[in-house]
Amino acid sequence: MKYILSTITLVLAIVGFSTVSYAQAPKTPVVAPAPTLFDTTANAPLSVRKQFVETNLRDLLSRLSDVHTRVQVASARLKTNSIDTISADLALTTAQTALTTAKTHLDTFTATPVDEKPATVTTLRTQAKLAEDNLKIAHASIIKSLETLKITLQAQ
Repeated sequence: MKYILSTITLVLAIVGFSTVSYAQAPKTPVVAPAPTLFDTTANAPLSVRKQFVETNLRDLLSRLSDVHTRVQVASARLKTNSIDTISADLALTTAQTALTTAKTHLDTFTATPVDEKPATVTTLRTQAKLAEDNLKIAHASIIKSLETLKITLQAQ
């Protein structure tokens, strides 16, 4: 018993003294960069900024199109079970129109040649903004159709 107690005390002492030497704080603070959702391309050439915007908008368009397709399939399945999905289908039609319009504006954005002329920059900004606005409309319409389907299912 005395041997076990002294062994435990010795182990605790070794562990306690060894952690003190390693637990000292660094003299200079370590500052990690703040996480950002957007790339900091403000000082990059126009072609780099254009590519960045195009990649993000195309990714969003693709994700919203996939969600739209899934909601449309769910609505069709509910329709085969004699559940009223008319208002959800109207919202999905609005979303499809907005997605198609966003794709058109994004294709125009992509086809616009890159030069540093103010007219080109204005055209790029306008097309990107129109595509973004239509993606927002599509997103809101998809959410509205999902809420409508949920309310319809809860009512039954």
